[in-house]
Amino acid sequence: MRVLVLCAFLLLSYAVSASDLILARQVTLESKSLGEERELLIRLPDGYAPEKATYPVLYLLHGQWDMLPALSTLDLLADEIPDFIVVGIQSKGPELKPVKGEFTPFTRFLTQELVPYIKQHYATAPFSILSGHSNSGRFVMDRWLANDPQFSQFYAFSPSLDDGYIVERVMETSPESLPNRAPLVITIASEGEHMQAPFDKLAQTLEQQPELDFSFQKFPEQSHRTTKHPSMQFALQTTFKGWEPSYETKVGGLDGLTSHYSNLSKQFGFRVDVPTETLQKLTAYYAISEDKDAVDSLNQIISFTLKQSETGSDALFEIADYLSANGYEEAGESVLKGICSEANELIKRCGS
Repeated sequence: MRVLVLCAFLLLSYAVSASDLILARQVTLESKSLGEERELLIRLPDGYAPEKATYPVLYLLHGQWDMLPALSTLDLLADEIPDFIVVGIQSKGPELKPVKGEFTPFTRFLTQELVPYIKQHYATAPFSILSGHSNSGRFVMDRWLANDPQFSQFYAFSPSLDDGYIVERVMETSPESLPNRAPLVITIASEGEHMQAPFDKLAQTLEQQPELDFSFQKFPEQSHRTTKHPSMQFALQTTFKGWEPSYETKVGGLDGLTSHYSNLSKQFGFRVDVPTETLQKLTAYYAISEDKDAVDSLNQIISFTLKQSETGSDALFEIADYLSANGYEEAGESVLKGICSEANELIKRCGS
């Protein structure tokens, strides 16, 4: 399999200067299943550390069109969901048309070439989502019905149901076997009767299986095209409901906070650390606080931050500098003192 790595970028023009915003890496795979090369767009999380962490994967069909909407939604939900490796897969037209759950050339490419390639070359967690819109949403539903073990969850946004294929397959599937499938999220926009009628029939059929893990959402105010953003937001918030700890948990002590993320690790099957940004906010919170226990809490947060990540000291120094520059000189000094008492190797910055 030959790989050609390029850079996919968006050029932003300004009145005085211009810069490149790199959204993803472009990777070209030579596929035996397709008999041609196929382009992917791969976005790694900020702070990607393959030697220390693994990351869930979002496989995005129609990647040439839907990568940007997906990335913008992931950014907006950064505090509510895990960091993802996002794989945008160029795909369109007849190749996405399913055939009774059989392995079409594109299905073989996806499951036998692409997914193994991603697992081999990136630090992937044992949790992945297959997502598609329109005719790629229909493909997603076909893989869900096939009980494809490669994916942990399935997102089908405004899937093409008007040909009756998916509804027919659901009706033909043994009702007892449906609950054994992975969680499914389906959305629909204002599509017209040709889409609404099969959608309602599908929903009615699946709702008869109380043990089935699925979610339906209608977006009557959206068009077929504009439903991409709200659909992805709904799907991710449904999957990762409760991901972000409550305010009470955040300020209730380190034990409760670490317990929250430990439970997430057990629930989803991959390690989930306390986000560095959360630790920065708590550092500032306790540094400014006049509570009698604030100093002890501050030192606990600083110690934990330094131990959890090699970049923890940089994050803490950033907060110390921010506090000092914004009228909280005493708080900034408290953070610096806490860092230096924990990290003797930071001699230069600590003034020793």
